[in-house]
Amino acid sequence: MKKSLYILGVGIALLMSSCSSSWLDQHPGGSTITEEQYYAMDDVMEGTVVGIMAQMNDFGNHDWFGQRSIDMYGDFTSGDMAMKNSNAGWFMTDEMGQSYSRRGTLWSYYYNVVRACNKALNVVHMTVNQEQLTDEEYIITNGEAFYYMAEILALRGWAYDNLQKWFCYTPKYIKESLGESLDEHKSIPLYTEADTKNDTTYGNDLSSVTDVNVRIEEDLNNAIYYFDILESAGYSRSMVQEINSEVAKLFLAYHYLNAEDYVDAAEMAEDFLKNTSLQVLDTANLLTTGFAESMNNNWVWGQDITVQTTTCLGSFYGQCDIYSYSYAAQGDIKGIDEELYKSIPAWDQRKHWWNNTYDQWENTKDTKGRESIKWAPDGKFYSPTIQAKVGYKRKAEGYELDRDWLCDQVFMRVELGYIIAAEAYARQEGKLDEAIAKLRGITDHRYLNADKAAYEDYLLTLKDQQSVLAAIKYNWRVEFWGEGFGLQTLRRYGEEVTLGTNHKNRTKVNPNDPAQLRSYTFEIPSGEQYYNPHLHNDNTELEEDME
Repeated sequence: MKKSLYILGVGIALLMSSCSSSWLDQHPGGSTITEEQYYAMDDVMEGTVVGIMAQMNDFGNHDWFGQRSIDMYGDFTSGDMAMKNSNAGWFMTDEMGQSYSRRGTLWSYYYNVVRACNKALNVVHMTVNQEQLTDEEYIITNGEAFYYMAEILALRGWAYDNLQKWFCYTPKYIKESLGESLDEHKSIPLYTEADTKNDTTYGNDLSSVTDVNVRIEEDLNNAIYYFDILESAGYSRSMVQEINSEVAKLFLAYHYLNAEDYVDAAEMAEDFLKNTSLQVLDTANLLTTGFAESMNNNWVWGQDITVQTTTCLGSFYGQCDIYSYSYAAQGDIKGIDEELYKSIPAWDQRKHWWNNTYDQWENTKDTKGRESIKWAPDGKFYSPTIQAKVGYKRKAEGYELDRDWLCDQVFMRVELGYIIAAEAYARQEGKLDEAIAKLRGITDHRYLNADKAAYEDYLLTLKDQQSVLAAIKYNWRVEFWGEGFGLQTLRRYGEEVTLGTNHKNRTKVNPNDPAQLRSYTFEIPSGEQYYNPHLHNDNTELEEDME
């Protein structure tokens, strides 16, 4: 790529800016576009990607710092992440199972991505004709611009997929509880490039689940089509925060899984695994810096945090890491659910991802601090900065803390491909062997040799669909704790979960309980219902979620 995506200055401005079309040729001739057209299109496309990446780490408040704060909302709502006490109050509504207060923020966040993508794609459509969009020689000749376009298509599909996951019931609930088909059940509004180009479009009606799925799948498949052509020709991303074919394939595989299209989910996950050079984090490095450094060889997508991009106190590590100077270090622990922790068997080295002993502060007089670190993720999400400086993380006689806040942010790891494939196979008839094999792609790296016999005994319990699906659910909740997959796992499995004692006021979560539905499937924000003429309801009471 000709420019680094860390040119953040143009980021947010380009998200909402319109582009002049005075230089555009509707039907350019020859095998390439003109130099003027090329660089104009290329700059707009690059600026759009930069802006969306900046938004993913955009600081708004100490409980809003972009995508990783959304991940926390979902994991709190599912009950997998717990916070018994809160001195500052950040994330407490989510801990209490009321993440629906976030709906306006999420709605705006993902639709801003959609709008930015549509505006950039309009430039493409005004510059390149339809035949050239599928001409491989033309695509490769103008590869830089088309690589950005592939990223933008993938990001639009990803945004729509997230909107549907948050604001629409699961397919199972729609069909079994509501008695509707996916063709007739209404989901979210879709906005195309034409809608965005026409500034008189003030809103669209709700599209069906099927129509939204078609849009998501078309965008992601088109992105993969361009990535495959360009990467075969030598184009590649320059850093882990950019989108490439691997990211797009996991977007699509995860979408298929949540859409209950298990055959395609398995196929796409297998495609990803077959073609990636990334490796599962091994047991030897399980408790090192595998979740704080973007250069790790199991990261598919993430962000390298620098002094220019850090959001300091209001960040994922600021909120979750007891070794970074911020809220967790002062006692607002975001820890693992107690019952989930107890379910981790002794052979599973992931049990050491969380603190349950108080050993580090055993002799300290700070009784409150010592008690508060229980359940903290001090073996998974922790800053290695202080350990590198003084040889240990934190002891009773010292309060050295990371005040740089430069830990990187992980969005997707290679392990995701294995567990998507495992669940997709397990939900098909006659595919249990394939499901177990893919699950072992992760679990074979989660025990020590001394525990091999216990691990092999565990494998013997995987004997039917029910036991295999339960094992996969356990691995979703433990392996990907704190990474934003908890709520969708809860919704997809649709089972009541008993919580431990380290929650503020909840003992159970049930995604099928009518009284709790609003927490797990958001209602469209009241501001959208009021101002969108297709959804307008004169009786809608405007709430504070109109942001």
